[in-house]
Amino acid sequence: MLLSDGTRINAPVVINVAGPHSSQINAMVGVDVDMKISTRALRQEVAHVPVPKGIDYSAVACVTSDSDAAVYTRPEVGNNILIGSEDPPCDSHIFVDPDNYDLNFSNQWTVQAQRLGLRFPDLGIPGKLKGCVDLYDVTEDWMPIYDSSCIEGYFMACGTSGNQFKNAPVVGKVMAELIEYCESENDHDGEPMGYQLENIDHEISLATFSRLREINQNSTFSVLG
Repeated sequence: MLLSDGTRINAPVVINVAGPHSSQINAMVGVDVDMKISTRALRQEVAHVPVPKGIDYSAVACVTSDSDAAVYTRPEVGNNILIGSEDPPCDSHIFVDPDNYDLNFSNQWTVQAQRLGLRFPDLGIPGKLKGCVDLYDVTEDWMPIYDSSCIEGYFMACGTSGNQFKNAPVVGKVMAELIEYCESENDHDGEPMGYQLENIDHEISLATFSRLREINQNSTFSVLG
């Protein structure tokens, strides 16, 4: 790899873990030529709102997922509630350039607060908006890519959307084992590696996370179109 300042880095193995920039890196390297799925940077907003008066939310709350109201929540510092979207069909998908996107809150912030207000009638909508605007790295079916590529020594752990941070420890082990499998001259595309879970008697076929898999257009989380 040749950097802009002239520095050259030599490595027998490279893993693309560039998050929202993963598609740009794949295109630069040229591994996207045989991929049946792609990754894109998807703009996301989460709202932070104060809990109704008299409630110590951090002491009693947990992570929630409310598919009827289409929001998830968790406690946030300062006795606040973090509110995120569960991506219902009525919410627009805003794919962006990861180096140039709007960091300001939109009407989506208010929509998410109003949705939670269906469960907390005393919640209220504060005049000062707090929260976060950032990016997900998503594939069309929101399943991540944990795979090798058409270039020897180049691997991918990307397209992880908003949930795979919980799986980060095991993903590291999966990728290490996958690299060993491929570097031992196994054909992962032809005979996908299976990963044996450590704590339960179950093996996962990494074909599930292949760059060559068929896109599940009926996926609950699909961002097709």
